[in-house]
Amino acid sequence: MTTQRAQPWLGTLVEIAGSGGAANALAPALDRAFARVAAIHAALGFHDPASELSHVNHSAARDWVALSDDMARVLAAACEFAAASDGVFDASIAPWLVASGQLPRHPGCANDAAPDWRAIELDGDRVRFAQPLLLDLGGIAKGYAVDAALALLRDAGLASARVNAGGDLARFGDAAAPVWVRHPLQPTQRLQLAELQNGAVATSAGYYQDGASPLRHPATGAELCRRDSISVLAPDCMTADALTKVVAADPERAPARLARYNAQALRLVETSGELALDICDGAGWRTVSSQAAA
Repeated sequence: MTTQRAQPWLGTLVEIAGSGGAANALAPALDRAFARVAAIHAALGFHDPASELSHVNHSAARDWVALSDDMARVLAAACEFAAASDGVFDASIAPWLVASGQLPRHPGCANDAAPDWRAIELDGDRVRFAQPLLLDLGGIAKGYAVDAALALLRDAGLASARVNAGGDLARFGDAAAPVWVRHPLQPTQRLQLAELQNGAVATSAGYYQDGASPLRHPATGAELCRRDSISVLAPDCMTADALTKVVAADPERAPARLARYNAQALRLVETSGELALDICDGAGWRTVSSQAAA
């Protein structure tokens, strides 16, 4: 029997489900998984002016700031993804989202700073900025939280489990499950893109947002994914989430970048009344299906 619960964290509804293992272990395992998500939300969230991320944004341009283990891990990953993508992934684009009203303006932070991931100086468990910056770890922090929660469920001896945080999904078990995304023209409807058994998938899309897309190109601030969605299947959810932004911002160079992380991208795009599904991996892009969008 599968036990499933949902709680509001990470700016979305987090669903955690599990089955198998010792009869008295399932409920405590889900409790620990939610507690882990809550702790990551509290530390890495942008909206809370008292979060650890807000402290980093407020102080790192002045001096070294000590980091928790979670913050150090996610910042290290953000810098690695930025370097591997030649800056196409950039956690310092928060000023674009502050300007559009999608993130709050915190007093004392560099709300109007120019994005530049290269100004992040990370030294193990401490960080400083070589120039004023404003970081938002939202997507990869959410993926990291999904991975951390799933690891606790695996360590608890469950036979199968899944963690779903609003488009960031990771699971393990003996049976595959469908991967769904919203229809670009009818967001209340879902389309099945693939199946997932062991691993993770993340989806980024802007077509169901009111106003500007939250997905931006780091060099220009241009909106991404207004008429399409990018889903990436990868071994872990933090990697999958980061790569959705990389693929959206630079699809031509996506094959090599996906191959580096043993990942695959699925792009659902509507053009001139046609809805097409494109797949990309190390071999390049190819269209696998096309149909009327209406």
